Amino acid sequence: MDESIDHEALTLQLRKAFLQQNLEPFDSRDISRVRNDDKIVLAYLKNSKYNTEKAFNIMTESLKWRKSFGVNDITKDSIHPELLNDPYLYFKGYGKKGEPLLLWDVKRHKKSNTEITASLKKLLALMLDKREGANQNRKIIMLFNMNGAGIGNIDYDFIKYLISLLTEYYPDIIDHLLIFEMPRLLTAAWAVIKNMLDEDSRDAIKFVNKSEVLDYVDKEQLPVSLGGSNKSLPSSVMENDFQSITEKKQVTFTQQAISQPNHTDGTVKPSKAVYQEKMQLLQISPADTLAFTVQQSNSESAPQVIRMQNLKEVAVAYKVKTTAPEHYRVKPTVGVIEPGQALEVSVQLTPGSAVTASRDRFLVQSTLVNNPIKGDITDFWRGIEPGKVIEHRLKCKVTVNGSPIDDKHDGVANNIYASSSNGDRLAQLDAKLNAIQETVLSTQKQVKSILIIIQLMVVVFLCYTGYILYQEYLLLQESTDKTEL
Repeated sequence: MDESIDHEALTLQLRKAFLQQNLEPFDSRDISRVRNDDKIVLAYLKNSKYNTEKAFNIMTESLKWRKSFGVNDITKDSIHPELLNDPYLYFKGYGKKGEPLLLWDVKRHKKSNTEITASLKKLLALMLDKREGANQNRKIIMLFNMNGAGIGNIDYDFIKYLISLLTEYYPDIIDHLLIFEMPRLLTAAWAVIKNMLDEDSRDAIKFVNKSEVLDYVDKEQLPVSLGGSNKSLPSSVMENDFQSITEKKQVTFTQQAISQPNHTDGTVKPSKAVYQEKMQLLQISPADTLAFTVQQSNSESAPQVIRMQNLKEVAVAYKVKTTAPEHYRVKPTVGVIEPGQALEVSVQLTPGSAVTASRDRFLVQSTLVNNPIKGDITDFWRGIEPGKVIEHRLKCKVTVNGSPIDDKHDGVANNIYASSSNGDRLAQLDAKLNAIQETVLSTQKQVKSILIIIQLMVVVFLCYTGYILYQEYLLLQESTDKTEL
């Protein structure tokens, strides 16, 4: 920090200027933070290179956005379940200086899915907000895993939003933005994106491969897919603020929670306490996987059953969620099971959903009902604290005409299913588009090479023609001289 700058005086000046304006456009919680937290005010000053007028404008627009976007009211329930149960934006590992590592698997982002994109914006804002409010090093490393990404994954609207978050709304939070294994095909796209950034932000961007990324993140902290040796799955999209989203047979863990390194002193600090087996409220069957069978990929399945047995001496409320509500008919989704009683929930796969259903997940939530529920059960669930909810996750398995669909390949491994899914057709079209674009780029290079060759030939031809004309001129001149003699 520059000792020649009076940070305290500038902080007081910026705070005073902000609080003297009309505060109606701002959230009262953010106003309180400005009043009481010097670090928040100082972050805007640092981002503006201690230009108080510029810092005031950025701070004002940033806090207006927070209220209009409802940042302070975003919760886990605001996020699409698909982004929590099978995340492609998540914290995992740490950089060499202890910076939390935020990973984004770009190839899994589809800009055509506006619902997921809208929810992804909320998730990213929530994640950065949690980091900014955490009592630890605020800077993070964000890594864009571009390996396997294509044009269909490049969402300029979302990236523009992300840049606004990192440069204006959450200033001084990014240490480095690493672009991992950038395909040549997308180089032009990133040239456009870099033009959106200020000079400092451009300096923070580093294009890295599997060897270069190790300059910023130790190998044991990096996932295997990125060239590291970290084989663990992401334990939380919220760096332990959310309950683990890793797929488990039970959410009542018996093993000790994975410890996270404390990078200030090198010691190991345990993560949040885990649920024990004694907290299990329901015996759920099947325990791990819902299996659906259909004759054709566009036909519906026979109803499957999730059976829940109350293990407690008081009533237990339950709620069933899925990452893809449009794929299933679930009845009943909420209810109460009396002590010692059992209840069955019917789950049926809808027509046309079989090909991608193996990626879907179900979540059964349960909580004790110590007092009679008054009114609607939905209102009851809104009042339950997250720490009092037990969660049990189920995977989905689909068999079409006797052949299982592999969720790792989105069901397209079997040719008989490939033509029956809109999602598959889009994937095929995207692959073809990428192939066409690569062909176009290759053709452009060939045309450019041919043009260069033609230009060289023209130059050689002109030089040769000039030489011949010059020789003829000399001969003509010599003949003229002889005639005069």
